[in-house]
Amino acid sequence: MGLRITDQGLANSRINWIGDARARTAEHERALTTGRRIDQPSDDPAGATQILRHQSRLRRIEQYDRNNSAARLWINGGDGALQSAANLLGRAKTLAVQAGNDTLGATENAALAADIRAISEELRTIANVKVQGRPIFAGTADHPEAYDLSGTYVGDSSSVEMTIDKDEVVVVGLPGPDVFGVTNPGDPLNGTAFETLHALADAVELGDNATVRQGIEAVDVTTARIGSAQGRIGAISRQLDAAEFRHGGEKLAVESDVSKIRDTDMAEAIVRLRSAETSYEATLAATARGISVSLLDFLR
Repeated sequence: MGLRITDQGLANSRINWIGDARARTAEHERALTTGRRIDQPSDDPAGATQILRHQSRLRRIEQYDRNNSAARLWINGGDGALQSAANLLGRAKTLAVQAGNDTLGATENAALAADIRAISEELRTIANVKVQGRPIFAGTADHPEAYDLSGTYVGDSSSVEMTIDKDEVVVVGLPGPDVFGVTNPGDPLNGTAFETLHALADAVELGDNATVRQGIEAVDVTTARIGSAQGRIGAISRQLDAAEFRHGGEKLAVESDVSKIRDTDMAEAIVRLRSAETSYEATLAATARGISVSLLDFLR
């Protein structure tokens, strides 16, 4: 009776060995089929923890990339608006220079003045350009426009900022006064760009060449201020380029680290699979030779 229990226990042990060998073989087959060594935390708890840490870092980088893309929209929109503004001011200056010709009569001066006023209105439209539904030059104010119909600034003095990396913030939206000047009712030639152009148009229409010359100088000052804003935007654009390049390298590094931890080393996995298959086949053969227990023994 004792011998029968021993044989039966040996049979059970051998069957367990077969199950273990088959499980190891199946695990190596899965690693080869899926291309992943870790599919769930229980496969390698320490490795799974490392992967989660890397994935968290990757999500942060991706968020910075989204911020970078949004900042790029603002920067490109602002750059286009400033270039258009500079072109308009150049046209206004050309018209004012023409008006300084003493041979022009009142009719010609009136026509030139009307053109300069029209340019002022175009410039106001540009100053209200929007990105993602928000005016670029209104600061952080929740307002549909930066300047109202009279050319009065209705934004605030704050700048729109975006975080493009850890401890790296860029200014993407400038307050209007930083670009188009500050209101100056007492001296409109030296006020906002809109005040300057309207005062210049009045001088052209009156044939006041001395004031026209002052107005041309004021237009040059405004143009220089816009050029300075363009320079700032250019610097920010290069900063975005650098961040984008840096993020690309970081993402590749993180993805590589994750791959090293999670993915299957195919050459090694093939060797292990063949070893597991050999072990499995050997276990089957040894079990077949070593177990003498019959079905009748189990039924007794």
